[in-house]
Amino acid sequence: MRFSLIPREEKFFDMFDEVAAILTRAAGKFHNMVKDYDLKDFEGLEAKATELKFEEHVANDAVERIIKALDRSFITPFDREDIHTLATSLDDVLDNMEETANRFVMFRIDKPTPEAISMVRIIKECCQHLEQAVQACRTLKNPQAVQNHLKEIGHLENEADQIYRDTERKLFANPPPDILLLIKWREVYSLLEATVDACKNASQVISEIVIKGS
Repeated sequence: MRFSLIPREEKFFDMFDEVAAILTRAAGKFHNMVKDYDLKDFEGLEAKATELKFEEHVANDAVERIIKALDRSFITPFDREDIHTLATSLDDVLDNMEETANRFVMFRIDKPTPEAISMVRIIKECCQHLEQAVQACRTLKNPQAVQNHLKEIGHLENEADQIYRDTERKLFANPPPDILLLIKWREVYSLLEATVDACKNASQVISEIVIKGS
């Protein structure tokens, strides 16, 4: 299996591990931010959103290092296009996550709904599975273990889809008196759904890499 035969491969796996770890750390912060949301402490809320923005910058830097290393490397652990696609797809997850956190602050919503908290929890769990799947790609000794993590992301995406459909239905069946609040929540739910979809997209890239390397 060529994943383990080329000494120069390790730097890419190290960098992907770094990006995946940032993703999981940021998702944990995002979950805590929404779970413990308190508009009364707006400065604290802003500070948490700023932490996520910082994590986004750190991830962007790490992804940029992967792209630059790709340009300089003659030998790569898997297809060059797959390396680029995986790096950018992981970055997309954090971009969506940070944008959603920013909306919570910008919209000054009184409190998160149970559905929103559930979707943020799903995002956190998806990121945890992505990190474990990325780590397991280093050797691919157990491709099925990687696929199991990716299947869990698929299950989580289905759960998020159902929550999203249910909340859309509730918003229009029982709209809030303030139409602006409806607009705000529609955008927040849409961004949460987009973040889960970004996790699913990253998992599909990993799946293709595993299939090619197994």
